[in-house]
Amino acid sequence: MNIEHLLNKGYFPKELPPSFFTDLFGNDYINISDVANSTENNFLQTLLATVDTMTALSNTEKAEERVRIKQVFKNRLNFSDCSQYNIPKNGLARKGIKIPNPIHQGKLSKSIIDNYPEIIKLFNDSNLSTTKPQLETELEQGKRSVKHNDFRFFKESGIINSFKYAVQLKTDIAKFYPSIYTHCVPWVTFGGKEKYKKNRALNRGDALKVSSIYGDDIDNRLMWCQNQQTMGIPIGPDTSFIIAEIIACHLDNDLEKKLKSKKIDFLGYRYYDDYALYFNSELDAQIGLSELKKTLNNFELKINNEKTEISRTQCELEKPWALAIKSFYFRPSKHDQKDDIWNYFSISFKYAQENPKDSVLKLALNKFNFVRIEEENWNYFESLLFRLGLIETSCLHMIAKLLITYEKLVSKKRLKEFCYEIIKRNHENQHDFELTWSLWILNEFKIQPTKKIYEMIFHSKSITSIIVGLDLYQQNNKIKSFDFSSVIELITTENLNNKEWLLVYEAVYKNWISSLNKSIIREHFFFNILESRNIYFYDNLRKLEPLKVQRSYFKKIEVKLKQINNYISNNKFSNIKLKKELIELSEYLNLSDMTQAIDRIEIQKKLSESNSKIKELIDRIEEIKSGLMKVDMKKPYLVVGKRLEELSELTIKEIEAEVKQNKGLLFNPTYI
Repeated sequence: MNIEHLLNKGYFPKELPPSFFTDLFGNDYINISDVANSTENNFLQTLLATVDTMTALSNTEKAEERVRIKQVFKNRLNFSDCSQYNIPKNGLARKGIKIPNPIHQGKLSKSIIDNYPEIIKLFNDSNLSTTKPQLETELEQGKRSVKHNDFRFFKESGIINSFKYAVQLKTDIAKFYPSIYTHCVPWVTFGGKEKYKKNRALNRGDALKVSSIYGDDIDNRLMWCQNQQTMGIPIGPDTSFIIAEIIACHLDNDLEKKLKSKKIDFLGYRYYDDYALYFNSELDAQIGLSELKKTLNNFELKINNEKTEISRTQCELEKPWALAIKSFYFRPSKHDQKDDIWNYFSISFKYAQENPKDSVLKLALNKFNFVRIEEENWNYFESLLFRLGLIETSCLHMIAKLLITYEKLVSKKRLKEFCYEIIKRNHENQHDFELTWSLWILNEFKIQPTKKIYEMIFHSKSITSIIVGLDLYQQNNKIKSFDFSSVIELITTENLNNKEWLLVYEAVYKNWISSLNKSIIREHFFFNILESRNIYFYDNLRKLEPLKVQRSYFKKIEVKLKQINNYISNNKFSNIKLKKELIELSEYLNLSDMTQAIDRIEIQKKLSESNSKIKELIDRIEEIKSGLMKVDMKKPYLVVGKRLEELSELTIKEIEAEVKQNKGLLFNPTYI
């Protein structure tokens, strides 16, 4: 992994629309850093020289002004606040995502990259972690700089390997990222809290003292990202995931050592901050919980009591609502699909109401990544989709993906009403996620908001939604004048180091408000460099990639079977037995029955058995052909053999399509 990769794919949070990006910054960061290091002193001297032109000041006042300028310059390089971006969680709860300032996110990323070979060794300390960071090599949209095993791996590992253990302990760390004490980083990178503190207590001249500890550097740069705050790390960037995993792997190792010292046999897995531990008895599980609490307490962390339970391992493996949603089958016929859409949304809304703490509707919406909505059913589906979006706003990014996929079918009238309603419900509480995605969707579909909607956005103080709103306003040709004063008051050089930094930079750089002066950027040492190198962080040309949802292959299979039947009816076959088996295959693969079926297991069985029979027939045909000498005698078998190969390809694709209706539907919850 290199600095470009980490900053390109791992900087901005994944919950932002695709128009927010960091590729330009990441690709040029090494040059930006070199320019900053080489011109820092010259820039400061130029600022100080301006004091001499202030003729109204006395010499004493000029000296004070120089001190002030030096301090401001130093502070801008050493301290910054993150932009805020809150997203909805289950119920009324929200999670605060952070977007660190590029001045310090770049420095933090470089520190991690410079020491990554040593960091990787720390991940190996844990035998419990299923979320050890791995370099992401895939480039498609949505991929991060690092990846890890998914939630399915975590869950299935426990199910498969815990069969001999009678008791399960499930728990997680309460508010993990917000509770991490940044000084923990040097503790764990140096081999533990006690070892680190003993080293720190040694005199500077002591030969045993280690003076350069890379964890200290990461700790300092973390604090720079958060205005010197030591409690918590920013949720969002991959740097935080890497740092959190360093700490969690150390905790895993510490817990394992303690339980082994007590001769307790156990099996354990951790996914982010979620633990699944398996024991032989409830007493062992209680001891395990006690030791985990002690381990966490040593690092200023605590167990989430509400999510802690000790139970027998034969308890339910999946919740009933999840089983119902995952097993629901959408029939391929257009008419049946309409009924299935209604039934599916009905059970989804029902289970969501009964399980308000679970992400029922998110899981339900995942299904449509693999189920193609027919054009005749779109209006029906769209209305239910918007109804779901108003109930579960955390699905907006998923809804946006579906809307982009079926762009030509979308009703702009209904879409506008939907987005307006989201904005009206969320602007007063500054719900960034809802406001930003609603505006982004309007922008994508070239729908101009009303003046009232713009006023809601610009008064909301939601940084990301204001950025999208300002961009959208540039396309306006109906509103003749607008009062931007609520936005302009946020656009100051000082705020380039505060939570408004992204708005300040983009608004000035893009010249979205004509009264703003470029000096707002140029008076700031670091952002002046970014502007001079044409770096920006928002581009409305960057789009969501549509889903690639394929239609069912049933019709094509049906056509291929008819071709085979017609051919064997109209041509002579010397092998009567083979002809009979081909007819039997066609009757067994009865598609008119299958389109009405609602049992996926039955369909999978029929497809799988048919494909096995098709392959068997293909082999038989090859044997028959090899025994025939004349070309005209071989021809019927050549034709039928080719048709069977094509039929086999189609049945395999349909089997894969069936599997995809389940694939990825083991919902990956957010634990942080």
